[in-house]
Amino acid sequence: MNNDTLRYYEECGYKSVSPARLYGRKSEVQSGEPNHEGHYREASPEEMFGTTSTQGTGGTYSPAENSLTATPLFQSVVLGTLVLYLTILVRSWGFIRSIWSDAFKTNSDQRMVFEGGELPLQRFKFTAALLGLAVLALAIVRIAEGEIASSSDIYSTLLHTTAPLAALGVILIIVLWGYAYHKIMGWVIESDSPHSLALIGYTNFVRLVVLLYPITATWLLSDPEDGFAYSITLIICCSVLLLLYLKDTFVFFLGKKISIFYWILYLCTAILLPWSLFIKLLASQINM
Repeated sequence: MNNDTLRYYEECGYKSVSPARLYGRKSEVQSGEPNHEGHYREASPEEMFGTTSTQGTGGTYSPAENSLTATPLFQSVVLGTLVLYLTILVRSWGFIRSIWSDAFKTNSDQRMVFEGGELPLQRFKFTAALLGLAVLALAIVRIAEGEIASSSDIYSTLLHTTAPLAALGVILIIVLWGYAYHKIMGWVIESDSPHSLALIGYTNFVRLVVLLYPITATWLLSDPEDGFAYSITLIICCSVLLLLYLKDTFVFFLGKKISIFYWILYLCTAILLPWSLFIKLLASQINM
C-alpha cells in the first residue's frame, strides 16, 4: 500500500497499526507459501476418495410427482378420522360388540336400545356415520389418484388441494338423494316401510365403518405399490357386508309380502342410480 493510499484512509478516519500490535509481538510476516507442518493442507481427490474415484457430473433430480393424497388436507382428514374412531371405540364398545353379534338377526337395533338406551345408540350411529362419510371421501380420492395421470390439468386447479372436500360434497348429495327418496316414497305409499329400509341401510353402513376402518386407514396411508393386499381385503369384506345388506332388505320385503320385483326396483333406484351417476361423473373427470 503506497503512502497516498495510506494517507487517504487516515483522512477518512481509519487508523494504521503495526502487524505486531494487530497479531501480537511474536507474529511474523510470512512469504505466502503454505506451511503444512501441524496444520491443514489441501488434499487431492485421489487422496480423499481413492485412486479409482472419478469426478461425477452431478445428479439429476426428477421433481416429485403430483399427488392427491400427499396434500396437507388429505393427511389432516386421515388423522382426524383416526381420533374419531378411537373415541368411538372408547365410548361405544358395547354397541360395537352388539352390532356385530346381532349381524344375522333382524332386531339388532331393538336389542341395542334395550341394552344401551335410545339416545346413546343414536349418538353412536351418527358419529360412526360421519366417520364413514369422511373415510369414503378419502377412499374415492385415493382411487381417483391411481387413475389420473400425473400430468393431468387437475393438478393445476384448486381441486388438487381440496379433493377430499369435493368428494365429500358429492357423497352428501347422494345421501340427500337417499333421504329425499325414502321420505317421498313414504308420503306416496302412506307407509313407514321406506323409513324402515333407510334404517336398515343406516345400520349396515355403521357396521361397515366400525369393521373396515383399521384396514381402510392403513390402505389410505400405504404406498400405492404396496396397497394391493389391502385392496383385496377391502373388496372381500365389502362384498360380505353387501350380502348382509341385501339379506336384510330381502327379508324385509318378504316379511311385508311385497313382490321381489319391487325389491329389485328399490335397489336400482335408491342405490345403483345415484352411485352410477357419480361413477360416470368421476370417470369423465379422470379422462379429461
